[in-house]
Amino acid sequence: MDRITRLKGARAKSFEIYLRTGRLPTSRGTVEVKFNPWHDPEDGRFTFVGQGRYFGSGSQAGSHGGFGGGGASGSWQGPEGRDRFDPRNPRNYAVHVVKPGDTLTGIARLRKGVTIKDLAWLNAIPVDGTLRVGQKIKLPNQAYLDAGRDAKNRFAALDLYMQTHGGQLPPDAAHPPSIEAQINDPAQWHPVEKNGYRFDRDLAERTREVKGEVSIDATAKRSRRNQREAGGVDRRATDDGGHYIGARFNGPSDAFNHFAQDASFNRGAYRALEDEWTRDLREGHRVAIDIIPLYSGLSQRPYALAITWFVDGERQFKRFPNGKRDEQDGGR
Repeated sequence: MDRITRLKGARAKSFEIYLRTGRLPTSRGTVEVKFNPWHDPEDGRFTFVGQGRYFGSGSQAGSHGGFGGGGASGSWQGPEGRDRFDPRNPRNYAVHVVKPGDTLTGIARLRKGVTIKDLAWLNAIPVDGTLRVGQKIKLPNQAYLDAGRDAKNRFAALDLYMQTHGGQLPPDAAHPPSIEAQINDPAQWHPVEKNGYRFDRDLAERTREVKGEVSIDATAKRSRRNQREAGGVDRRATDDGGHYIGARFNGPSDAFNHFAQDASFNRGAYRALEDEWTRDLREGHRVAIDIIPLYSGLSQRPYALAITWFVDGERQFKRFPNGKRDEQDGGR
């Protein structure tokens, strides 16, 4: 499991208490954050809007649950108020009239964030049942689904903020800095020094900068495992597990010195640059480097490397795309 996944899924002690009680403990006491009618169907804990079962007014704890909850009949009887979050509220869904060839799977694809199990529960029909032409299917509005996902992301961001700030709430707890903003905040990065090099790493355990004076060391070891696993889920089939600092320069075998590196870049332009540094070193020159990987969003794979190097103090710079084309604008 990668660091970003753990950041999104992990729960600090204070947040665990919130999930169970709806109360958020802080250094100033316990704060009642909000009434939360949504519960996890497995353990009954409070969960996010649009997630788990809904137990608002009129709902029964023994009901079936998908992304919603309530009665097995799928009817909606609650008044406006807390039940505005109920997926059975007519304001939260549209009606899709079944056409020839329609399937529950195909209808679910009309929305981002809804499954066939969700639709089966909402419409009180079997997951594997046959639809009839003309049948009316309740289909959650995309805005409703997006609001639930946004609420979940905000609480995950709040959790991360509290983990990194001693349990303190952000200035605006209702709108905490996003997970991406927190991870990209240099104030939250931490350095690791090894083999004469400094690696600055962010909260997602991504290497953000590598600095040091290059030396030749033919005895440095490699880690085949870290080479295979570099890049995680963002690694491409055309990637090698490359080093920021190669083994020939006494680069550490740790994971933080590895990244998913396009094979043509690894075996071409980057190797040529390393060969250049090797020649300079053998001729008695001093070589220092400053490597800055560039990322898109929360990807574990840098789309480019901005490399500055100094030969006897003379600065040189080049930006290398990590692939056949530069994908700075968010391409994957």
